[in-house]
Order: sequence, then structure tokens, then C-alpha cells
Amino acid sequence: MAASGSGVMGSGYGSHSAAQHAGLAATVGMLDRALSVVPVPDGGRAFRVADLGCAAGTNAMEPMARTVAAVRARRPGTPVWVTHTDIPGNDFGALFATLSGPTSYLGGPGVFGCAQARSFYEPLFPPGELHLAWSSIAVHWLSRLPVPVDGHVYGPRATGAAREALRGQSAADWADFLVHRAAELVPGGQLVVVGGAATDDGLSGAEGLFDLALEQLDELVGRGELTAGQLAAMTVPTWNRTAAEYLGPLRGGPLAERFRLEEAEFVVLEDPMWGRYCADGDLDAYAREVSASFLAAFGPSLFAGPVAVGPRTVRLFADGLTARVKERPEQGAARWRIELLRATRR
Repeated sequence: MAASGSGVMGSGYGSHSAAQHAGLAATVGMLDRALSVVPVPDGGRAFRVADLGCAAGTNAMEPMARTVAAVRARRPGTPVWVTHTDIPGNDFGALFATLSGPTSYLGGPGVFGCAQARSFYEPLFPPGELHLAWSSIAVHWLSRLPVPVDGHVYGPRATGAAREALRGQSAADWADFLVHRAAELVPGGQLVVVGGAATDDGLSGAEGLFDLALEQLDELVGRGELTAGQLAAMTVPTWNRTAAEYLGPLRGGPLAERFRLEEAEFVVLEDPMWGRYCADGDLDAYAREVSASFLAAFGPSLFAGPVAVGPRTVRLFADGLTARVKERPEQGAARWRIELLRATRR
């Protein structure tokens, strides 16, 4: 999706993606409704699925298992072929380990899984190839970073011209995503997206956590562990769209002629790590989990590529973020906003 480590999940992402899994739980009904109406091919032809932005695949196993079961219930014996896609820097080794592990949907006959290392902002399949396009907690990553975010590492904290540049890049990326899926889906094919979102004020629900991260990065600069130039180059290249930004292209204009928007829902997720802390009071475990989850999701964007810091610096960041979360535990809670949408290829 983006260059030099941007948009790449860390190697521990699969075991530190509880919030993303909570987002999945919110869309089970929407996926089931899509599967009840999607065309299922006959004559032994395969039902083709794209998992767009797969990361380690952990959060795709349950939706793909539901997909296989629903297709087979409607037309027994239909082959199901799932293609998991992500950018070339993704940890595909972790994906293949997940596909061969105990939670995989690949246990039964006639079910096939493969992977493709390309951005979902590009064409990925021949025209009319797909029956279901599924994407979960991925489309908020930008294809590229148009400008750095001055004074912060997180897009929702951008102001002025930088904020407008990020918004414009996000709009162009979302249009590209929809144009390519419109070409790849069969008529009646279903698009189901769980997207990182923002309220109308542009906030994602994780700003407090990113502010703690920035404080720790500033401290590392003060200690000489990072240079000011390295910090200035650090940005997580995401834009959490508002509901209007997600749904506008599907409600009017050329894309509305190719897709029929069936349903949409804006959801604010509770932080499962915060919930566990409130239940068990284990502050050390909570702070460590928050820090590990942050690094798994955003560490490659901050510390890889042109910044290229060493493991000592990453460890100092993780330790410092953990300490800051212990000092201000509620600020470390991320109450992510997500947009759920389902559309039919006309």
C-alpha cells in the first residue's frame, strides 16, 4: 500500500490484533446477508473470494470459514477458492502458518487458499472473476504518504495543508479500490468492507494512545537515541474516513452506477484490552499488551524504511510506551471507530 514499511504489519500482529477481531465480530450479520444473496456458480465452477489486506490472516479465518459453509449450504460441493492479498512487505510466512494451523478454513475438500503480494489499490483479478470481495480493517492505510505530518506521527493529528493532502490521497485511494473491485466482481457479486473510520470531527478514537507514543519518541530524541530528522520522517500513513467519505462515492456519481449500496453502519468499538484491565486490575499486563499491539500494527511504519532504527531503539520505545500507559492507563485505551458497508455489483 505504501512505500518503505508503511502499511506493513509487524511479525506479532496476528497475536496482538484483539481490537481488529472485535471489529470483525460487529460485521458477522452483514457478511451472512451478503452470502445469502451472492451468486453461487454451478457446473462445478469455483466460488472465488478475495481477502483484501490479509496481514497474518488471523482475522480472516472465521469469515472465510463462514463463507465456505454458506456457499456449500446453498450449492453442496461447490469448490471455494480464496486469494489473500497484501503488499509485498507483508509477513506472508505468518499468513501461510495461519492457513496451515488449527484455525484454518482449509480443512475440507475442495477448498483452496493462495496469496498475492500486491496492493488492493491496483487491479488484482481478471474482469468478472470474483463473487465476494472482503476487506477488514485495511482500507484506511494509504497507498502513499503525500506529505509528512508536521509535529506528529499520526494522520488524524495533521492540520492545515497536510490534513487536506491526506484527505485527498484517501479519497483517490478509495475511488481506486472501488473501481477495481467493480471490474473484478461478477454482476450480483458482493463487496463487504470493515474500514477504519472517524467521527465527523476527524477523530479515530486512538489519538490519546498516539499522543503517548509521540511523547516517548520525543524523549528518545532528547536522550540522543533518535535524531530530530528521524522523528520528522516518522508517520503512520493512514486516514480514517468519516462515514460521508466512505459512502459518498457509492451514493452518487459513476461508482453509484456500478455498485448498489445495500447497508452501512458506523460503530464505536470498546477496547478489549481496557475491558480486561477493568475486570482483572492487572495494570502491568494491560500496559504490556497495549505497547505490544501498538508495535505490531504501527512499528514497521515508524521504525523501518528510511528511518531504519536498530532493535535497541525499538526496545526503548516499547519500554517507555509501556511505562506511559501504566501512568495514564485510560489514555492508552483505543476506542476505534469503524464503518461497515455492503454493496452489490450492479
